[in-house]
Amino acid sequence: MRLAVNFPKVAVVLAILSILGSRYCRAQLNSGVPDTAADPLRIQAQEAPFDKLELFAFFAAGPTSNYAAQIIQARGTSFTPDADFILAFPTPSFQAILKSTRARVPATLSADRTRAYELLRRAWEANQQHQFVAASDSYQQALQVAPDSATLHLAFATSLMLSHHFSEAEAQARQSIRLWPEYAEGHGELSLCLMLEERFPEAASEARETLRIFPQHKSAKFQLGVSLAQSRQYKEAIPALRDAVAAMPNDPVLRKFLGISLFETQQVDEGIAQLRLYLEGAPNDAEGHYYLGVALRLKGNLEEAHAQFQEALRLQPGNPQFEAAANPDTNGASTDAGPGPKPEDGSTSLNVYTNNFFDFTYSFPKGWTVLSSDAARGVLEFGRESISTGDATDTDTRRVVARQSHALLYVVEGQTGGQPISMKSVLVSAFDVRIFPEITPESYFKTIAPGLKQLGVPAEPAGAPEQVNIGGRAFWKEELVVHTATSSVHESQWVTSDKGFILMFQVSSSDVAGLAEIEESLQSIRFLHGSH
Repeated sequence: MRLAVNFPKVAVVLAILSILGSRYCRAQLNSGVPDTAADPLRIQAQEAPFDKLELFAFFAAGPTSNYAAQIIQARGTSFTPDADFILAFPTPSFQAILKSTRARVPATLSADRTRAYELLRRAWEANQQHQFVAASDSYQQALQVAPDSATLHLAFATSLMLSHHFSEAEAQARQSIRLWPEYAEGHGELSLCLMLEERFPEAASEARETLRIFPQHKSAKFQLGVSLAQSRQYKEAIPALRDAVAAMPNDPVLRKFLGISLFETQQVDEGIAQLRLYLEGAPNDAEGHYYLGVALRLKGNLEEAHAQFQEALRLQPGNPQFEAAANPDTNGASTDAGPGPKPEDGSTSLNVYTNNFFDFTYSFPKGWTVLSSDAARGVLEFGRESISTGDATDTDTRRVVARQSHALLYVVEGQTGGQPISMKSVLVSAFDVRIFPEITPESYFKTIAPGLKQLGVPAEPAGAPEQVNIGGRAFWKEELVVHTATSSVHESQWVTSDKGFILMFQVSSSDVAGLAEIEESLQSIRFLHGSH
């Protein structure tokens, strides 16, 4: 598997923020007259009535108003909210629900839950002032006292998500669901966490679960449609997005995703129409102009498409995908222009390769053949050409990879006599990530397995990525097995970062023993300027 990077991804965080808003705006987005279409008896009416702690945490998690109204009606409460409780939530729809709530089965809060409630109020007030560290401390103290509160775990998850601690938020949302499996808001919140972690297939699954429990959940409709589009399940995304647009007609982001999904499924004219509608309300969205350009390019309107690509680049200068689309005839990698050392500045003496740009040496196995730089570039080019997901942006993606990639060294096991060509090889390459700061050696591996699956390559990881040390430098390593029509190829990728580049050593062999043998040679790598 050669490097395959798809840039840019749709700005999903910005899209999700249209749900989250500035604080707990999911409640605001879904506020209004509660929808009473769903059967409240189907919404876990057998759960115990809400006590003061559980109900405050329930609202602190930012539920949709229609769900809040029906679940409170179904479960009831053990207390009647007082003015202090009601005023803690300034959302009009929340206050209307709370003012109409009366104790169904009155009960006194235990000492522990009273203490947890006090800590929850402290956490809520800290969140309101964007003091997320203090809020986290109070939430954790509250959960030590009341670890069995499903809504308290979810309120903490919301706080963690707003402070961009997505993996921790995911853990709290999952714990909330374990305590209350039919908690629609728990599944919805988990879906949001997974979206923010860019785990879109899982996010779509949780959004579906939310809608199974509560079909009127507007945010879940948004999450389902967007997650399907981000997973490139465009055909499935279209009806979900249409449903979300009907539920949230004032959310322009949905039209953007709908437009993309439509042109990706050959419904180009309607896709263009949706993207034009979106850009009327968001004329400064560079991605919107880029995707409209892609749709127009599919239609054959090349002059207008070029104008859209240029506008995208004007709004977001330096974006490599927009640059590739706006200036398709520009050749060469990003560092090829201008004087100074280049990543390819290397030389070979006997079996020792020295790279002057990265200041490292590597002793590959004796007797191996160094192929020409053209052959090395050809291997990378073959990898680029294999980027064919059927996505309309593939052309630009290949151009980006071509401009950012540098083939440094390609060596193969020497052929003797009438022996067949060996599958053993080492490819050393570099990818310029100076304008992609989010790409790290560790995060690189998160894209390999999903990328293989998207490309339809029958490959599988042979183990989890692990960190190793070579020559005083930290590398991340992952092994893969790539299945071909006649055999299997074992590969390992060793990745580190240097000078704004991802530096990769890719080892290939027809068997595990051969792979291990070649990997021994990597221990000879020495970085002359020391550890990084």
